[in-house]
Amino acid sequence: MPKSTDVPHELRPLNKIFSENDYRWDCAEAFRDWVDFLTESFMPVRQGIYEQLKKRYGDLDWFVRMTQEWVRLQSQQIVGDNDWYDSLGTYYEILASQSKRQILGQLFTPPSLVDMMTAIQGADQSLTDKGQLVNDPCSGSGRMLLAFHAKAPGNFQFGADLDSICAKMTAVNMCIHGCVGQAVCMDSLQPDEWRFGYHINRYLNRGGGPSIEPMTGREECHSWKLWQKEKAEWAEKNKTQPDLPPPIPAAAQASALTPQQKRAEKMGQMSLF
Repeated sequence: MPKSTDVPHELRPLNKIFSENDYRWDCAEAFRDWVDFLTESFMPVRQGIYEQLKKRYGDLDWFVRMTQEWVRLQSQQIVGDNDWYDSLGTYYEILASQSKRQILGQLFTPPSLVDMMTAIQGADQSLTDKGQLVNDPCSGSGRMLLAFHAKAPGNFQFGADLDSICAKMTAVNMCIHGCVGQAVCMDSLQPDEWRFGYHINRYLNRGGGPSIEPMTGREECHSWKLWQKEKAEWAEKNKTQPDLPPPIPAAAQASALTPQQKRAEKMGQMSLF
């Protein structure tokens, strides 16, 4: 369990609550369960997670107190309209550095670098309320999307990650920061390898509150639908052009491009990858 000296000052109250039962619970599993609790907390229709956790832990008191401290921390750190703060991702990294469990195994881009990268992508007031797709195909805890939204709100944020905990952290972070979009668990290099996903704040701009709604299937996933369209268009062209190379997922294309090529490939979509 992390020592207080290993934890940033603002996160120490959260760490104190988290550490209360370190002799009883595996820290990696406890963090995963807390993220599940947070995800369920924003769902208009409960999915049964509360009941499962109550059965496993006896009650939900620890989860409630963790969540109360998390809300207080976020409120303390986010002062201005252009602020963002990723306490979930930061604490995940602290636990990952202390744990040998593979379910916590990622390190994320530092916040200062995140701000620089989104600025390079052109995130500023000129892009506010443009309704463009902002895509992070390897979202981690979603902090790239949070930073972009803080500087240019009013766009459609799409975050994908192969790791289920990261996909859920992205969903929760997007939800509390007021992002509108989708957070999914999928392999962006192989879009057909889709696992689950959420609609985030779908009705926020129409008078609704913050919400995380599970998708009923991959057909609702924005990235998956675009990939199916690309494949269908290629299949039609391939009838008359048999030597036409098959399509490549956008994330795979981006990873193979040089920085100069990436800047030239602007097609109405802003990729943070």
